[in-house]
Amino acid sequence: MDKHSLVQLICAVGALLVGVQVCTATITCYSCTDGPDIDSGLPFDSHCDDYYYHGFTQYLFGYDACGITIFDNGYVIRGCFGEKDLDDGECIYGDDNSTTCICKTDKCNTESYCSQCGYPRPTPTTTGNPLTSTYATTEPPASLTCYECIGCATVDSSTPVISNASYQSCLTTVFLNSSNVVRGGSYDQHPDGECAEHAETLSCWCLQNLCNNKEFEL
Repeated sequence: MDKHSLVQLICAVGALLVGVQVCTATITCYSCTDGPDIDSGLPFDSHCDDYYYHGFTQYLFGYDACGITIFDNGYVIRGCFGEKDLDDGECIYGDDNSTTCICKTDKCNTESYCSQCGYPRPTPTTTGNPLTSTYATTEPPASLTCYECIGCATVDSSTPVISNASYQSCLTTVFLNSSNVVRGGSYDQHPDGECAEHAETLSCWCLQNLCNNKEFEL
């Protein structure tokens, strides 16, 4: 019997003996960080920012949610969350410029870069376009496919991609303080080729499949 099943059995027996539910939720989450200076108590794994992460896991009694936290320098934390009022798919924006997305099934905190949370931030106020755009004015296809990666100044055939009928644009974001580049899909509507600067990030949107392959020249 595995550990998860054993805990469930103990909870069930306890409930029968005392007549009340004696155990709270438990969940297994991927657990790691790739930030060398992040004091999280989690295992360090240089691959923690991989889109398809399947490394270290954590099984915590009393926790019922998993999460992915992405900082503005591109470093990632994956782990368990015990707050009971968190909803599946919820987004949390930290004062430290972090974005966290929540999920509520075992090992769900992988194969995502929090695109539903508008990572790295909700859509910023649009300013002038600091980059020269070569995109034609057009409408996005019915289901948009975008490159999805962190720390990818360039892309190639091995770069992960993601498709979603709800995406309105593909997004490329560069962190100005580190030149780290993040690519993904966006649920927000933007004109093709629009760019916006917000605090320490610069983001550009485009409307064709795999169009977020451009390199930033800063």
